[in-house]
Order: sequence, then C-alpha cells, then structure tokens
Amino acid sequence: MQTKRKGSKQLLLGGLSLIMGFPFLAAGVSAALLNGRLSRGLPVTAVIVFLSWYLTGFQGAAVTAICTTVIAISARSGYSMLKTLYLCTGIALFTGGLLSLEFPGFMNIGEAELSPLREVYLSAGLASDTIDRVFSLITYYSPGIGAAHIVLGSILSVLFFKSLSVKNESMTIRGTASFKMHWGFAWVPIICLITLVLSRTAPVPDLLLRIAKNLLIFSSLPYGIEGFQVAVKWARGMPGMVFMLIMCAVFAPPFVLGGLILLGILDTWFDYRKKIDKRIERMKNEGSSDQNS
Repeated sequence: MQTKRKGSKQLLLGGLSLIMGFPFLAAGVSAALLNGRLSRGLPVTAVIVFLSWYLTGFQGAAVTAICTTVIAISARSGYSMLKTLYLCTGIALFTGGLLSLEFPGFMNIGEAELSPLREVYLSAGLASDTIDRVFSLITYYSPGIGAAHIVLGSILSVLFFKSLSVKNESMTIRGTASFKMHWGFAWVPIICLITLVLSRTAPVPDLLLRIAKNLLIFSSLPYGIEGFQVAVKWARGMPGMVFMLIMCAVFAPPFVLGGLILLGILDTWFDYRKKIDKRIERMKNEGSSDQNS
C-alpha cells in the first residue's frame, strides 16, 4: 500500500514538473541519477541536459544544469529541505535573470516567441486585436511571470527528486520544509503598490512602473505558497476539508489563488500554523482528560 502511494506521489510530482516545463522534470531525474554512481549518472545526465537544450533552448538547458547540480550537491551534503529549496530557487532565478539579458526564454518573452501561437488562437476564433493585446500583456509581464515560473518549477524539481527512490540513504535531502515569509519582505509589495498609486496622479518612468508591476506579480508567489501550507495544515485537521479544498481549487481557481495569497500575507503576522498546532494540542489534552475522568 505504501509503495503504491509513493508511486502515485512520484507520478503526480513528475506530471506537475513536466507541466512547468521539461527542464524541471529533467533536473529532478538527473539529480537522482547523480545521487547514485557518478560514473553512470554523469553520461546520462549529459544526454538529458543536451535534450533539454534541444527542446527548450539554452536557457532551459542552463536551468536544468543548475537545478541538477544544486540538488545533487545538497543531497550529498545532507542539507535540509528548506536550505535546498532556498539554494535551488535562488541560484536558478539568478541564472535565469542573467541569461534573460541575452536570450529569449523564461523571463524575456517577445513577440517573436509568441508569433507561432497566433494561428492557433485565430483558428480558435479569437479576434486579431484581442490576440495582440494578450501577447502585449504576456511580453510586458514576462519578467515577473518567468521569475515565478522558475521558482515554482525549481521547487517541484526538488520535491520530485525527493520522491524518487534513493538507494543510498546517507545522501538525501532531509526533513520537510515549513516556509514562512519574513515580515520585512512585505515592504516589496507595499512599495510596488505605492508606485502604482502614484502613477495615477504623477508621472512615473515607464521602466520603474514595469519593475513595480512585475515585482508585484512575483511577490504573490511566496505568499501564495505560505498560504497554501496554512490551508493544507488546516484542512488535514478537519475531516473532508481536503476534498473541499481541491474542489474549490478546480471550480474557482482565481478566488482560491487570491485567498491563499491573502492568507499567506496574514500568516506573516498572525502565524496561523502555530495557532492550529496549539488547538490540536489542546483538543488532545481535553480528550485525554475526558478518558482519565
């Protein structure tokens, strides 16, 4: 039963990694190969990185190589899950940002990269001016969306690697990650929002305005992750709530996403997970007191 559950988890994480992009799926697999014998893992990893370059370009291959290296070193060093996630997402994001200055990819999408999709949207019945507006928005917000894409894909790569069977137990990523944003990070979305408000009444440079908008999009990701962890912890403590949470995410994703981001922001100050733990502990103590009486 446990083996079947583990296989389902691997399939789910592998599928999510592939949805985020082949480089992230490839990174999880390559890191697992390198976690064994290097004489066998290195040649196969080289082939996988080459395949990533062939399918997704130089940026994709670079992200695959970076994530693979960081995850493999973290596993061999016995790093914690949270430390590995910080290292992998941070270095992958820094690499993607540098490469976006020269190459089209995750954080630098232009009209040329989107033009092949025009015929697809036209055949779906969308008007040409609508497509132009959509492409313009994607291009404008590509740094923020791309940064969030890289971070989320890197997280899935680490989780996918951890879900794979590892023969050498001494070389693995240890523990689980309980993520919590520092209150100081809240100044990032606050300053971005102030910039947007000021742009309505005073002239703001276009570059500064674009940076503020893209930072606002990217900053919603960590708060969404924190809110998701709070929601999962709360749902696990109540029968049937996991199913309800999944159904809400399927049928009302915009509302759920907004709610998770708001929950993550509030958790920065109110620490809901600690409140949930205290409540569970109090219920256990009350239950044990009833049994003793």
